[in-house]
This record gives sequence, structure tokens and C-alpha cells, in this order.
Amino acid sequence: MTFEWPSSLSRQDMTELVDLMNTVSTRETTLGFFEPITASTGLAMMESLDADLRARAVDLLIARERPGGRIVGMLTLARQALPARRHIVEMKRCVIEPGYRGRFVLNGWRLALERVKKMGCEMIVIDVRSDGKAEQLWRRLGFVEYGRLDDFARVNGRMITGYFLRAYVDDVIAYQQRTKTFWHRPDTPILGESEFEITSVQQDE
Repeated sequence: MTFEWPSSLSRQDMTELVDLMNTVSTRETTLGFFEPITASTGLAMMESLDADLRARAVDLLIARERPGGRIVGMLTLARQALPARRHIVEMKRCVIEPGYRGRFVLNGWRLALERVKKMGCEMIVIDVRSDGKAEQLWRRLGFVEYGRLDDFARVNGRMITGYFLRAYVDDVIAYQQRTKTFWHRPDTPILGESEFEITSVQQDE
């Protein structure tokens, strides 16, 4: 797996990013889409992302299965615009194909932390829904809750809670340096996390 921080997107990149989002959204609830994203909707989303990249409003981390290969993961970072909040970066979207998550979380997360430090920021914030695994995953990576909204999303008339999480970059890095892993041990494991644990042990050794 290779990583890059593009300053713009090609049409092929846009197509692959929409395909990635559709691959994940049809299996999971984290993206908030009830059905596959259409070509026109996806193109509009990617053109907006491309414009933000060119304006340096966001930073995008892309993971490819191999150099020049297909995109299998993405993560976007957006620094807060207000002067009093310039120390905060919002992780706006993190989408990874299931089969590549172990490697992306370990290596991509490290690169994201380095990028935030390079931006001169100290804190990362993210919001996640309660009806998926994302909340547990980010808590395992050192995020803590600072708020929640019971009516964050609605699916088939059912209210979904949203959790607002934050992590101080220096704390996350210090924990990894002290323990040789990013993982914070919970009382109960995340369902299906064995791939992450195996990869984590191999990487840290």
C-alpha cells in the first residue's frame, strides 16, 4: 500500500473515490448514504473536493493498493478557519476498503498525525454515528467523547446518536511511543478487529 497527499484530483481519481465510497456505503452505515451514490452526484462531490484541494481548504490522504494502483482508502483533514480555533483540525471523512483497514489505520493514521503537526495544529475532532464500528475504532485510537446528539441522524424513522470525539495529537503520539502501539485496550474488543491486532503486532515489532 502506498500513500499520497494530492493537491488536485484527476477524473480517474474522482471515479475511484466514488467507487470506494459506494463499496463501503453498501456494506456499512458510516457514510450516511442509504443507496449507492449516482455518477452525477459523485462527480459533483468530487469536483467540490477537488476545488477545496486546489484552494488548500482541505488536505486529502489517499491510499493505493500499489504505486499507481487503485484507490482503496481516503482521509480528509480540514483546519478550522476562525483564528481562535486554528489549533483544531476536523477529520471530515475517512473511508477505507475493509480488506485494507489494518494497514491503513496503522500507516495512514501515523501520516495523518504527522500532517496535523506540520499544519501547526494540536487537536483532531471527528463525529461518528452510534450504529457502526467507527465509534469504537476511534476510541481505541485515543479519541475521547466531548459531546453527543441523540437525534444526529435518522434511518427509517429511527433516531441515531452521534458522538463528537477529540484527540490531542501530542497525547496520541506520546502513547504510541510509550506503549509501541496506537491501540488503547478496551474491556471488550471491537467485533472483527483481529486483522488490526495482527497487523499492529507485526508493525510494532
